[in-house]
Amino acid sequence: MYKIMIECLDVAPGSGPQAAIDIEQEFRIHRTWHERPSCTYANGKLLLIARNDFDADGKALLDEFWDCLAAYLGEHGSMHILSVEQV
Repeated sequence: MYKIMIECLDVAPGSGPQAAIDIEQEFRIHRTWHERPSCTYANGKLLLIARNDFDADGKALLDEFWDCLAAYLGEHGSMHILSVEQV
């Protein structure tokens, strides 16, 4: 199992908190192959944390996070995989 952390920068304060709620719910309801998703907003950044058993480099979660950002947020800054930890 891999625990993956990804951040998205330059998220507007007016839309960040709701985007975090919407994205976490998207993963909990529709993307259940990622376990224990958590999405939070602070200081202009969205942080997504999730676990799965197939994404050793974090790129699959990054791609799906990007899809969610496009749907729920529109414009945003760069995205970075912060860590992939085997748990």
